[in-house]
Amino acid sequence: METEYRIRKVKLGDAEQYIKLTNFVWRSAYKNIFPESVFTARENEERINRMINGFAEHAIHNPNYFSYVAEADGKVIGLMGGSYRSQYTHFQETDYADLQALYIHPDFQHIGLGKKFFDLFVSKIKKKGITKFVIGVLKDNKQARKAYEKWGGKLDTYSKPFVREGKEYDEVFYTYDLENFKQI
Repeated sequence: METEYRIRKVKLGDAEQYIKLTNFVWRSAYKNIFPESVFTARENEERINRMINGFAEHAIHNPNYFSYVAEADGKVIGLMGGSYRSQYTHFQETDYADLQALYIHPDFQHIGLGKKFFDLFVSKIKKKGITKFVIGVLKDNKQARKAYEKWGGKLDTYSKPFVREGKEYDEVFYTYDLENFKQI
Protein backbone atom coordinates (compact mmCIF):
# COMPACT_ATOMS: atom_id res chain seq x y z
CA MET A 1 0.00 0.00 0.00
CA GLU A 2 1.33 3.42 -0.97
CA THR A 3 1.84 5.99 1.77
CA GLU A 4 -0.17 9.16 1.31
CA TYR A 5 1.60 12.32 2.36
CA ARG A 6 1.73 15.94 1.39
CA ILE A 7 4.63 18.38 1.23
CA ARG A 8 4.07 21.92 2.41
CA LYS A 9 5.94 24.94 3.73
CA VAL A 10 6.89 24.69 7.36
CA LYS A 11 4.74 26.60 9.86
CA LEU A 12 5.26 27.62 13.45
CA GLY A 13 3.13 24.75 14.80
CA ASP A 14 5.60 22.26 13.27
CA ALA A 15 8.47 23.26 15.57
CA GLU A 16 8.31 20.44 18.11
CA GLN A 17 7.69 17.65 15.56
CA TYR A 18 10.38 19.11 13.25
CA ILE A 19 13.02 19.14 15.99
CA LYS A 20 12.08 15.75 17.41
CA LEU A 21 12.09 14.17 13.93
CA THR A 22 15.54 15.63 13.31
CA ASN A 23 16.79 14.09 16.56
CA PHE A 24 15.14 10.73 15.78
CA VAL A 25 16.66 10.57 12.30
CA TRP A 26 20.07 11.58 13.68
CA ARG A 27 19.89 8.69 16.14
CA SER A 28 18.88 6.28 13.38
CA ALA A 29 21.42 7.45 10.80
CA TYR A 30 24.38 7.99 13.10
CA LYS A 31 23.93 5.29 15.74
CA ASN A 32 27.06 3.48 14.52
CA ILE A 33 29.05 6.71 14.15
CA PHE A 34 28.44 8.84 17.26
CA PRO A 35 28.50 7.76 20.91
CA GLU A 36 25.21 7.70 22.84
CA SER A 37 26.12 10.92 24.64
CA VAL A 38 25.73 12.92 21.38
CA PHE A 39 22.10 11.82 21.07
CA THR A 40 21.38 12.34 24.74
CA ALA A 41 22.66 15.92 24.49
CA ARG A 42 20.51 16.61 21.40
CA GLU A 43 17.42 15.13 23.04
CA ASN A 44 17.83 17.15 26.23
CA GLU A 45 14.52 18.88 27.08
CA GLU A 46 16.22 22.24 27.69
CA ARG A 47 17.90 22.11 24.26
CA ILE A 48 14.65 21.09 22.55
CA ASN A 49 12.81 24.01 24.20
CA ARG A 50 15.57 26.41 23.09
CA MET A 51 15.28 25.08 19.54
CA ILE A 52 11.48 25.41 19.58
CA ASN A 53 11.77 29.00 20.83
CA GLY A 54 14.22 29.88 18.04
CA PHE A 55 12.38 27.93 15.36
CA ALA A 56 10.41 30.80 13.81
CA GLU A 57 13.46 33.03 13.52
CA HIS A 58 15.51 30.34 11.80
CA ALA A 59 13.03 28.29 9.78
CA ILE A 60 10.30 30.79 8.95
CA HIS A 61 11.45 34.42 9.16
CA ASN A 62 14.99 34.05 7.79
CA PRO A 63 14.92 35.34 4.18
CA ASN A 64 17.98 33.24 3.27
CA TYR A 65 16.45 29.97 4.51
CA PHE A 66 13.44 27.94 3.38
CA SER A 67 11.98 24.82 4.86
CA TYR A 68 9.29 22.29 3.98
CA VAL A 69 7.79 19.29 5.74
CA ALA A 70 6.07 16.14 4.58
CA GLU A 71 3.16 15.06 6.69
CA ALA A 72 1.03 11.93 6.80
CA ASP A 73 -1.96 11.60 9.07
CA GLY A 74 -1.09 14.92 10.74
CA LYS A 75 2.45 13.87 11.66
CA VAL A 76 5.68 15.28 10.23
CA ILE A 77 7.44 12.35 8.54
CA GLY A 78 10.13 14.25 6.67
CA LEU A 79 11.67 17.67 6.33
CA MET A 80 13.92 19.69 4.07
CA GLY A 81 15.71 22.94 4.78
CA GLY A 82 17.93 24.91 2.48
CA SER A 83 19.58 28.26 2.14
CA TYR A 84 20.23 30.45 -0.85
CA ARG A 85 23.78 30.99 0.41
CA SER A 86 25.91 28.18 1.79
CA GLN A 87 26.72 28.10 5.49
CA TYR A 88 30.19 26.77 4.62
CA THR A 89 32.78 29.52 4.15
CA HIS A 90 34.56 27.47 1.47
CA PHE A 91 31.42 27.44 -0.71
CA GLN A 92 30.33 31.01 0.06
CA GLU A 93 33.27 32.27 -1.95
CA THR A 94 31.75 30.71 -5.07
CA ASP A 95 28.06 31.50 -4.39
CA TYR A 96 26.72 28.04 -3.66
CA ALA A 97 23.28 27.42 -2.20
CA ASP A 98 23.15 24.79 0.53
CA LEU A 99 20.80 21.86 1.08
CA GLN A 100 21.23 21.90 4.85
CA ALA A 101 18.68 19.38 6.05
CA LEU A 102 16.99 16.42 4.44
CA TYR A 103 15.58 14.08 7.05
CA ILE A 104 13.06 11.32 6.45
CA HIS A 105 11.64 9.13 9.22
CA PRO A 106 13.07 5.61 8.69
CA ASP A 107 9.55 4.15 8.26
CA PHE A 108 9.06 6.44 5.23
CA GLN A 109 12.43 6.09 3.53
CA HIS A 110 12.75 4.46 0.09
CA ILE A 111 9.38 5.73 -1.16
CA GLY A 112 10.77 8.67 -3.18
CA LEU A 113 10.16 11.35 -0.56
CA GLY A 114 13.82 12.35 -0.30
CA LYS A 115 14.01 12.82 -4.07
CA LYS A 116 10.84 14.94 -4.02
CA PHE A 117 12.42 17.19 -1.40
CA PHE A 118 15.63 17.31 -3.44
CA ASP A 119 13.70 18.35 -6.56
CA LEU A 120 11.81 20.99 -4.57
CA PHE A 121 15.11 22.41 -3.31
CA VAL A 122 16.47 22.57 -6.89
CA SER A 123 13.31 24.31 -8.06
CA LYS A 124 13.53 26.92 -5.26
CA ILE A 125 17.13 27.89 -5.96
CA LYS A 126 16.62 27.92 -9.74
CA LYS A 127 13.87 30.51 -9.28
CA LYS A 128 16.47 32.72 -7.58
CA GLY A 129 18.92 32.25 -10.46
CA ILE A 130 21.28 30.10 -8.41
CA THR A 131 23.08 27.47 -10.46
CA LYS A 132 25.27 25.70 -7.89
CA PHE A 133 24.64 24.04 -4.57
CA VAL A 134 26.32 21.86 -2.01
CA ILE A 135 25.32 19.17 0.45
CA GLY A 136 27.56 18.42 3.43
CA VAL A 137 27.43 14.89 4.83
CA LEU A 138 29.42 12.78 7.25
CA LYS A 139 31.84 10.59 5.34
CA ASP A 140 30.59 7.53 7.24
CA ASN A 141 26.92 8.17 6.36
CA LYS A 142 26.95 5.73 3.47
CA GLN A 143 23.18 5.68 2.89
CA ALA A 144 22.94 9.45 2.39
CA ARG A 145 26.09 9.54 0.27
CA LYS A 146 24.69 6.86 -2.01
CA ALA A 147 21.53 8.95 -2.55
CA TYR A 148 23.50 12.15 -3.26
CA GLU A 149 25.63 10.32 -5.81
CA LYS A 150 22.54 8.77 -7.42
CA TRP A 151 21.03 12.27 -7.67
CA GLY A 152 24.05 13.50 -9.63
CA GLY A 153 26.29 14.95 -6.93
CA LYS A 154 30.02 15.12 -7.47
CA LEU A 155 32.24 14.46 -4.47
CA ASP A 156 34.26 17.65 -3.94
CA THR A 157 37.92 17.56 -2.93
CA TYR A 158 37.15 19.83 0.03
CA SER A 159 36.41 18.23 3.40
CA LYS A 160 36.45 19.46 6.97
CA PRO A 161 36.20 18.09 10.47
CA PHE A 162 32.75 17.87 12.05
CA VAL A 163 33.33 18.03 15.80
CA ARG A 164 31.10 16.50 18.45
CA GLU A 165 32.20 16.21 22.08
CA GLY A 166 35.80 16.96 21.16
CA LYS A 167 36.00 14.17 18.58
CA GLU A 168 36.42 14.88 14.88
CA TYR A 169 34.44 13.17 12.15
CA ASP A 170 35.09 13.73 8.45
CA GLU A 171 32.49 15.83 6.65
CA VAL A 172 32.56 15.60 2.87
CA PHE A 173 30.67 17.61 0.29
CA TYR A 174 28.68 16.86 -2.83
CA THR A 175 28.40 19.68 -5.33
CA TYR A 176 25.90 20.19 -8.10
CA ASP A 177 26.13 22.54 -11.09
CA LEU A 178 22.65 23.06 -12.51
CA GLU A 179 24.01 24.35 -15.81
CA ASN A 180 25.33 20.85 -16.52
CA PHE A 181 22.77 18.93 -14.51
CA LYS A 182 20.31 16.34 -15.76
CA GLN A 183 17.71 15.52 -13.16
CA ILE A 184 16.89 11.86 -12.79
